[in-house]
Amino acid sequence: MARAASRTKRGRARLRLVLLAIAVIALGLWKIHDARRPGPWQRVVATREGLIGELTASGLIIRADSMFVALPHRRALGRMVEVRYRERAVVVPVLDVGPWNIDDAYWENDARPASEQGRGFFRKPVNAAGIDLSDAVFATLGLPTNDVVEWRFVHRGYVARPRL
Repeated sequence: MARAASRTKRGRARLRLVLLAIAVIALGLWKIHDARRPGPWQRVVATREGLIGELTASGLIIRADSMFVALPHRRALGRMVEVRYRERAVVVPVLDVGPWNIDDAYWENDARPASEQGRGFFRKPVNAAGIDLSDAVFATLGLPTNDVVEWRFVHRGYVARPRL
């Protein structure tokens, strides 16, 4: 009788342990899935960064063929973004901080870029840009001049799907 009760307790303990392991694995898989989901789209004015030969905030010396963007907060550095303009789209890293501001993580709280309200860190903005595009990204997307683009954070290895 005592052996049977002991076996039952051990069986229940094993069952609890297995259920706990399944729950932990499911939670981990959900977190991975959630982290790989693209962020919400941001619709902002984009400008061409230019600055060939200059150094970005991440240490890159800008070349004419450098593919990157700049967002106005250091927390974005190193992350990947998908940028869309009309039917074209690219996925590139954030390698610089700007335009106009260095402390404006507008995407984190559903705000608009501070430059749209005429606020800049070093000087008053002359346009409402919320993202800077390297010359190569600007050309790849086919922007004729500063214009509104859509962008969002994506995971590394994400493949851009143009709008159909």
